[in-house]
Amino acid sequence: MLEIFFENFKKKVKVEPGANLREVAIANRVSIYPHIFKLLNCRGRGLCSSCRVEIVSGKVSERNEVEENNLRRALKKNPDLRLACQIKVEDNLVVRSHV
Repeated sequence: MLEIFFENFKKKVKVEPGANLREVAIANRVSIYPHIFKLLNCRGRGLCSSCRVEIVSGKVSERNEVEENNLRRALKKNPDLRLACQIKVEDNLVVRSHV
């Protein structure tokens, strides 16, 4: 079992390797979506880029093409941003959401 610590919410959860970060957050009632995007989002397809999170510590895979395209501007300000819907958990993580 791996651990994810959601920094903003001071909440630690245990997950199986390979779990999707967005789905883990939703299942554990951790809000990763700001404002109206809590209701109106792309449901994990990587299209709306509203599930932005910062990986504070832990290793995750390289950004895929979806993330590179949708986070292009945001990465100039913060190069550690990722889309939660595109991350498979393979290590213990500390995550900061941007809600």
